[in-house]
Amino acid sequence: MRVDEDHSRVALTADPAMRSGVAFDVPLAALRGDDDTIEVDVVLPRLRCVTGDTLDRYARDTTTPCDSHGNRLPDPSGGGLTAASAEVAPEQELLTVFQLMQRGPLLTSVRDVFLFTGFMLGGDEMCRIYVRLVSNGVSYGLDVPLRTVRGMSASFETELTMKLDNDGELYEPVTDRSDDYCTLAYDLSSWMNSAPG
Repeated sequence: MRVDEDHSRVALTADPAMRSGVAFDVPLAALRGDDDTIEVDVVLPRLRCVTGDTLDRYARDTTTPCDSHGNRLPDPSGGGLTAASAEVAPEQELLTVFQLMQRGPLLTSVRDVFLFTGFMLGGDEMCRIYVRLVSNGVSYGLDVPLRTVRGMSASFETELTMKLDNDGELYEPVTDRSDDYCTLAYDLSSWMNSAPG
């Protein structure tokens, strides 16, 4: 929520009834990078690290003020959610990749090749991305290592579109023929390691 011209606030709760929570202030000036753009990635890693125990501790602290919705407002001093030490986890880069895939390609020449249909995180820091080819409706699972997703978000969709536009044939190792959500799953590890970033 926007608090004023200089602050936003992110509310989290572990209460299923949504009667109480904790609202963290985010100074907008702290989100501005060198190019004067808002860097949400600075805040998201901090939010991912807030545990239920932390929320419970704040929620039970009656000395901490509340907003009109019953959310406790902890003291934002010390950097809070915008502290420079926040690290972007590899799986967090997936959000950017999925947003690009959902919006669709920007270039007319690579339109209408596939639809993004979902994803599932797996062991060994892998993610299976599900796509369906527009031309024939065949669904594929694409196993990608999370460590290689970082830095590829801008080019991943375009590169994948060109790869899938080859009559839907992928020349990568098959990893699964029994996934309920796709016809075949391929391991894209080698391809992603060699694809331009």
